Amino acid sequence: MNSQPLLKLLRYLFYAILVCGLIYILIPIEPLVLSKLSVETVVQRLSILIIVALFLERALEVYALSYFSQEKSRLATQLEQRQLELDSLSPDVKADASNVGVKAAQLKLLNAKESLRSYKQHIRQSILRVAIVFGLLMGLVGIRSLEGIIQYPAPVITLEIFRLYLFRVLDLGLTAGLIAGGSEGIHSLIKKLYSFFPDASQTVASSLQAVGKNVS
Repeated sequence: MNSQPLLKLLRYLFYAILVCGLIYILIPIEPLVLSKLSVETVVQRLSILIIVALFLERALEVYALSYFSQEKSRLATQLEQRQLELDSLSPDVKADASNVGVKAAQLKLLNAKESLRSYKQHIRQSILRVAIVFGLLMGLVGIRSLEGIIQYPAPVITLEIFRLYLFRVLDLGLTAGLIAGGSEGIHSLIKKLYSFFPDASQTVASSLQAVGKNVS
């Protein structure tokens, strides 16, 4: 007797139960709504993320300069040397595509370019990982993107408490992504917010001027 159809049916049944369970757990009993905050307050919260991202960007530049610059310079110098080796060949030799020396020089140049490109990609990935870790740490100390903007219902039962912590975990991951993405991404987010609320820019500017007068 072939048991494959039965196993497939059980597998699909398990997936269906799992999806239904996740839907039951993840969908709040009460829909989430935005807190009664002004656009000014939302922009101020995003501005905090911009400041953190700017500090992080500068710190990562120093980190990359001190940790990766030596190997990057070595690979760049190697690429220049390979290019000079190819350029030093006479035009007649270069014109001969079957020449062994030309092929060897071209292969060395191609390998040097690929090595430099791979190392630059390694640098970007390493910096991004560090930025994500710092973003997670910032979120753990209380710098969040959604919490405080979205009004989450006060948990009463255990399931609601679980949903609240899940919301905080998702907010933590979102905040880490925003900070790791840099200040430009958050700045573009603020610009889109201004496009939805045309009067928000003037409101924020007026409030900042009022704060400056109070301080002075």
